[in-house]
Amino acid sequence: MKTQAYFDNIQQEIAKELQKAERTIIIAVAWFTDIHLFSILCNKAKNSIQVQLLLMDDDINNNSNREQEHLIKAGGKIWKIPAGDESNKLMHNKFCVIDDKIVINGSYNWTVKARNNHESITVIQDYDLALQFVDEFNAIKQYYFEEEKQIAPDYAKLHNRLEVLKNIILLEDEEDINYQISKLKRALPTHDNEAAEIWQIVYEIEKKHYGIVVTKINEYISKRRSVSIFIDPEIAAMHLEVKALELQITSLEDEKTEIEKILYLFNLRHDKELGDLILKILELRQAKLKEEAKTDQSKQKEAKEAEQDYKDYQKNYETNSSKQIVSLNEDEQAELKLKYRKASKLCHPDVVNEQQKEQAEAIFHSLKEAYDNNDMQTVNKILSDLENGLFVARAGEINEKAELQFTIIKLRHHRDELEKLLLKLKDSETYHTISNINDWDSYFEKAKGQLKNELEVMTKEQLAI
Repeated sequence: MKTQAYFDNIQQEIAKELQKAERTIIIAVAWFTDIHLFSILCNKAKNSIQVQLLLMDDDINNNSNREQEHLIKAGGKIWKIPAGDESNKLMHNKFCVIDDKIVINGSYNWTVKARNNHESITVIQDYDLALQFVDEFNAIKQYYFEEEKQIAPDYAKLHNRLEVLKNIILLEDEEDINYQISKLKRALPTHDNEAAEIWQIVYEIEKKHYGIVVTKINEYISKRRSVSIFIDPEIAAMHLEVKALELQITSLEDEKTEIEKILYLFNLRHDKELGDLILKILELRQAKLKEEAKTDQSKQKEAKEAEQDYKDYQKNYETNSSKQIVSLNEDEQAELKLKYRKASKLCHPDVVNEQQKEQAEAIFHSLKEAYDNNDMQTVNKILSDLENGLFVARAGEINEKAELQFTIIKLRHHRDELEKLLLKLKDSETYHTISNINDWDSYFEKAKGQLKNELEVMTKEQLAI
C-alpha cells in the first residue's frame, strides 16, 4: 500500500493523479467547479476513459453547467443528488477512485474557492480500499437513481479469468493478483449457486491462502470441463479477429470521412467565393478560341475542349452555389462528430447482417451527406432510429467457422482497400494544398484578387480584337 498526504498545492496533485488514469475515473464530491480539473476529465473521456461523477444538485454546481455539458458530450456521465430534501441524506462525500486502485480522499472540495482554504487530501494506492469506495459510489447511485439492469454473468469468461488468476499466483505477481481479483468481484453476481463457489475462491485469495486457491481453482475448472460443451478456441479467436477488423475499418472510415468533408467544404467554398470569376474567365477563353478556330483549323479541338470545360464548370457551379452549409461553432462541431461516429458504427454495412446490407448502405449514405452539410437535425434523427434497434448486428448470426473465415477475408479486403483509398486522398494535390493553408479567408481573398487581375487582362484582350 502506497499512501501520501498533501496539505499544499492540492489541485495540482489531484490533476497529476487524474492524468495517470488509463481505464476509469469515478468521483463523488459535493461541489465541483474547478474548470481545470473538468478539462482534464473531458480530455480523458474523449480518449475512451470511463468518467463518472456524483455531485450535489444545487446552484453551486448548476452554475458551472457549461463545463458539465462538455464532459457529457465527451462521453462522461454525471448524476446529481437532490439537495435540501429532508427525506434524503446529504451527499457530502469527497472521494475519487482511479483505475480501481488509486483513492483520493480528504476535506478538499473540487472548487475554485477551496484552493484558498486549509485543506488536505490523502492519496492511497490499494486495490481493496479502492473497491470499497467503488462499492460506496454504486450504493449512493443506487439509493437515488433507478438501478441499471443487471446483465447475466458470462461464466465462460469468469472461468478463463480463474485460469489467469491461477497462473498469476504461480508467478507470484501479487499486484496483478489484486487487480484480477477486483475485476472478478465486480463481474460476479451476489446471489447465484454457481457464483457461490467462485466467491469461496475469492475469499481464500483475500486471506492469501494461495495453495488452497490453486487447488480449488483446479477442482472447479476440472468439474466444469467434465460437463461443459466443447467450445472451439479457433472460432473464439476468429470472432475476436472480426471485432478487431471492424474496429480498424471504423477508424479508417472516420479518418476518410474527415478528409472527404474538408475537401467537400473547401471545394464548396471555392465555388462560392471564386466560381463567378472562374466562369467568366472560362467563357472568355472559349469565345476567344472559338473565334480563332474560324481561321485556324488546328485550334478547333482546343476550342471544343474549352467549350466543354465551360459547360462542365457552369453545371457544377450552379449545383454548388445553391447548397447551404449550416455554420456550427466548435462545441457543435464536436457534438456533430461524436453523434456521427456513434451512428456510423451502428449502420455501417460491414456490421449488419446480409439481409439488411442494402438498407444499411442507403442510411449510411444519408448519414454521411448530413454530416458533410453540418445537418445536426438529420444526424440526430438517424442516430435515434439506430439506437432504437433498427439493425441486428451481424456478429449475432455468425456461428459457423466457414462463415467466419469468409467474413474475415472480406473484412481484410475492405480494410486494405480503405488504407489504399486513404493514402490516395492524402497524396492528392488538393489535399496537400488545403493542408498547407492556415487561413482560408486569406487564401480566398488572395485568389480572388489574382482571378480579378486575370479577368481584367482577358477582357482588355477581347476588346482589342
